[in-house]
Amino acid sequence: MSRWFGVMLALLVLAVPPAAAQPAAAGPDEARPFTAAIAHAQRRTVKVLGAQIGRSAGYASGVVVGPAGQIVTASGAFLSGEQLRVTLADGSSHAASVVRRSEPLQLALLQIDASTPEYFDLSRQPPAVRPGDWILVVSNPFRVAERAEPLSVHLGILSARLPLDARRGVHDAPYAAEAWLYDAVTSNPGAEGGAVVAADGQLVGLVGRILESNTTGTRLNYAVPVNRVASFVAGQESPLPAVTARSGHAEQADRPVPADLGLRLFALGGRRGPAYIDRVVPGGPAARAGLRADDLIVAINGQPVRSSEDFRLLAAALPVGQPAVIEVKRKNEVLVLQIVPEAQK
Repeated sequence: MSRWFGVMLALLVLAVPPAAAQPAAAGPDEARPFTAAIAHAQRRTVKVLGAQIGRSAGYASGVVVGPAGQIVTASGAFLSGEQLRVTLADGSSHAASVVRRSEPLQLALLQIDASTPEYFDLSRQPPAVRPGDWILVVSNPFRVAERAEPLSVHLGILSARLPLDARRGVHDAPYAAEAWLYDAVTSNPGAEGGAVVAADGQLVGLVGRILESNTTGTRLNYAVPVNRVASFVAGQESPLPAVTARSGHAEQADRPVPADLGLRLFALGGRRGPAYIDRVVPGGPAARAGLRADDLIVAINGQPVRSSEDFRLLAAALPVGQPAVIEVKRKNEVLVLQIVPEAQK
C-alpha cells in the first residue's frame, strides 16, 4: 500500500508545472497593443454637427486631413444647415463651410478657421493592409460624445475590398467605387465619416454612409479607401460612373426622361401617407393597365411601396416605354398588373 501511495504522490508532483513554466505577466504594450493607434486617431477625428432634416441625423464624424483646418466627412443632408460646426479633439468648436462634395464617393470637404497641426497625412503611402488584418474604427455614433469627450472605438477585421451593390431606402446608392468591408458594426447614425485605422494608427479609410446590401437586405459596414479620399481632397478625383442598375454594375447615367403613369395619389397624409390612387387619367398608362381609383399601390417591379414618397421615387426611375410590374391591393385582393410609362407632356 505504501508503495502505491508513493507512486501516486510522484504522479501528482509531475502534473503540477513548476513556477518558472507559468506564462510571464504581459507588459503594458502587450496587454494593450492598440493604445497608441487609438490615441493617434482620437486626436485626428472630429465631431460634425449640422442640421437635422426629417429622419436624417443632424450629426456625423470627420477626420482632419490638413494643418489649416481641412476636414473630410460623409456627405449628407445635415451639411445644408446654416450652423454647421466642427468640434476638435480638444473640445473647441468652430464654424465650418463646405468646400466641395463628391457624389460618387459620398464625401464632403469642410474648412474651419483654425490651426490643426495633428492631422492624417494623405500624402503618405497608404498602409499595406489586407483581408484578415485588424482595424480600429473611431467615430461618434448616436452623438454619445460631446465637446472634449473621447469618441467611440470599435475593433474589427478587414473582410474584403470590392465594389458595393447597395441601396439607400428604395433606390440604389450613388457610391460607385470599391470599398473596404469589415466586421465592426459601424452602420449607425453619427459614425459616418469616422476614421478607420490600421493597428499602427495609419488611416485605412473613412466610415461610409449607412447603406443596405441589395443581396441580403442587411446594413453594410464599409470604408471609403484612403487613396480615394486623398484624390478627392487633392482635387484629382478620378471620374467614376454612377450606379444606375439594380444589378450593381456601374454605368454612365444619362438623365432619364420623366415618366408619367397617368394617375394621381391622394394628398391626404403627405409623403408618408399610403399610396392610394385618387384619380386615373382616362386613356393613360394606368387606365390601360386596369388600375382604378382607391387601389393601394404596394410594389413596383418587386420593390415595396410603403408610402407616397416611395411611389414617387420608384415611378421617377421607370424608363419610358418599357413595361413595369405594378402590384395593387383592391379590397381583399392583390392584383399584379403591367404598366407602360409614357413621357410627361
